[in-house]
Amino acid sequence: MKFNKKIFNWSAWITLLIAYVLPYQSQSADGHSTYLGYPLSFLTVNNSPIYKTLFMTEIIDIFTLILDILIVYFVLYFANVYFSKLKSKKNIYFISYY
Repeated sequence: MKFNKKIFNWSAWITLLIAYVLPYQSQSADGHSTYLGYPLSFLTVNNSPIYKTLFMTEIIDIFTLILDILIVYFVLYFANVYFSKLKSKKNIYFISYY
């Protein structure tokens, strides 16, 4: 398996965007935190007073973020391999027909 930088870049962007688009896990038991990220939650947003900035209320779990990026990378990579084979097979049938 060859590492594809373009697919890795896409998977990183998709993982970050999915955290804000897809539904998130509900708040923690104490009601002060919200967990974002898919398939694993890597971003925790704590409820805090207005005078605190957004960067002071967020916690990013780097290991889980990297794991999410790798999961999306493998899904995109194998989908790309599958569709490439399907496309080449379709071209072979088209050429052999004529």
